[in-house]
Amino acid sequence: MKKLLTSILLLTLILISSCQVSENITIKDNISTSETNIEVYDFFIAVLNDFSQFMDNPNDASIVNTAFSDFANGLASNENNSNVVYMANEGNKYYLSFDFVSISNALSSISASDNTILKQDGNSIDFYLDINNYPELKAMIPFLSDPNFEVYGPEYNQGMSEADYLDMIFYLLGEEAPDAIRNSTIEINFALPGTITESSGVTVTGDNTCTYSFPLIDFLLLNEPMSFSITWN
Repeated sequence: MKKLLTSILLLTLILISSCQVSENITIKDNISTSETNIEVYDFFIAVLNDFSQFMDNPNDASIVNTAFSDFANGLASNENNSNVVYMANEGNKYYLSFDFVSISNALSSISASDNTILKQDGNSIDFYLDINNYPELKAMIPFLSDPNFEVYGPEYNQGMSEADYLDMIFYLLGEEAPDAIRNSTIEINFALPGTITESSGVTVTGDNTCTYSFPLIDFLLLNEPMSFSITWN
């Protein structure tokens, strides 16, 4: 149980205050690939030091490695995914890649018919997340339902301003936490098997490439819907 709580605490801190995440998704007709690079801020390691008294293993690097490897093992256990590769590199940097058939089910074994968040239909991908279908994301990623994370997530903080949220984080996690959140971004780069003909919410970077990016604070508050769509020929 302590190991589980340690992982929950770690992942909570990663999600709310510690990362730059860049993901490259290459869509192909048969097997597609996701490659993700994650950089954990030094601030996060300092936070772990403060929490180490509650953990079985106070070795920060080992704890971080365990959390990411556990996530990789979760991906590998999903029959929709294959060739899962996880690496921990110097400088608090991590690499994770896997192949998948269905982007709709890459993170979950739920059926595509139950998923209104991320869908691929032929030569198009649509993403839409708001507070109403956020429970679907929790079904895909059960960690989001854990009480240790929920207090930092959008359901608990609906309607809160960014300034008020960062004030809360300041008192909970210290003076460096607000800037860590402000600087945390998620970037998803798509390479598609054809020329992009229509797009919304993304930056088109080439004939068949585009990028969807957002500040982490937008997800933590979810005061506005997050969405994009891409169509190619």
